[in-house]
Amino acid sequence: MVFRLTTNHFENIENDDIKSKLKELYILCLDEALKGNKVAFYYEDLKNNVLSFNENICFYAASTIKILVCLLICKLNDEGKINLDDRLLVTSDDIFQGSGVIKNQKNDTEYTINKLIELCLVESDNTAYIKLVKYVGKDKLIEYGKNLGALHTLEGKDSYGVINCLDMIIYWKELINYINNFENGKKIKEFLLNPSVKYVNNDNYIRKYGEYDIAYHETGYVDSSKPYYLMLLTQLNKANYKEEFINKVAKILDDINNIN
Repeated sequence: MVFRLTTNHFENIENDDIKSKLKELYILCLDEALKGNKVAFYYEDLKNNVLSFNENICFYAASTIKILVCLLICKLNDEGKINLDDRLLVTSDDIFQGSGVIKNQKNDTEYTINKLIELCLVESDNTAYIKLVKYVGKDKLIEYGKNLGALHTLEGKDSYGVINCLDMIIYWKELINYINNFENGKKIKEFLLNPSVKYVNNDNYIRKYGEYDIAYHETGYVDSSKPYYLMLLTQLNKANYKEEFINKVAKILDDINNIN
């Protein structure tokens, strides 16, 4: 259990409001740890201020990892190695249950790669995700994550693997850089601003959620007048207040961001 506060540029760190918020944040997370639950968060603004709790603790990634394959495929498109208008056939053998809409198709259907990316990010479609991973190659995706500096990309037996906040901040910094500098990034941003499921109550949150069994996460970038990265990872043992918890943490961090 590690709480890290890096405040190289927090000019008003002696501000009583910030102190109060930091105390509230620490108590909130410590309380869950004492219950035997696993929680982590990571906040970083554009001045390199960092607030984190359990930043290196690994969780099952669930759907948060879906951003990585979409980013890689878009980059390969920019390099002329993939055409996003190419079509992939999705058959009954490709169907995965859980989140998404492709599982409801009645017949074998062709989808453009671009449409699979949209479904992967907007509907968090498991079938679209697995189809894209198989298309680009799991080994290539792992290599891509490693080259970015992540330590745990797809680590595990399935195509989701584990994550921690430190790996997720690497993925998201790469993604936001892509969004800000490449044409395909505009549609990625639009997809991630308008997912079918949102946990954190913040319309400026460019996000990707993940949920499976007790894993309940939301990760992304708050694109406000004072932007910051926000990773929220939890395993609350099916507690019915999980959405309430991550919104409390998100709200405190947003308050701190706005005070500074």
